[in-house]
Amino acid sequence: MYGVNFADTIIVRSTEKGTKTIREPSKSMKWAGKEFKNEQDRKLSKIKGLKIESSKGTSKIDLKELYTTTVPSLDGRYISTNRGTGLLKL
Repeated sequence: MYGVNFADTIIVRSTEKGTKTIREPSKSMKWAGKEFKNEQDRKLSKIKGLKIESSKGTSKIDLKELYTTTVPSLDGRYISTNRGTGLLKL
């Protein structure tokens, strides 16, 4: 039996109307979770004095005054399985 390490999988992409191919190792995707949240907070901390227009462009809100969310812990939570008839504790 063989195992596959998906972290080292080679990705083949075609570019330029399918006439050129690029072979490269897969990269980690940081689009969710605590790593993503930390990266977004780091980027927002670099921006100073940026205002966002709201209410059809009639008012402005400072970017630092926007509500920020927290990433909740899933420890001890239940999810439903089997068409909602079973429970699974995370």
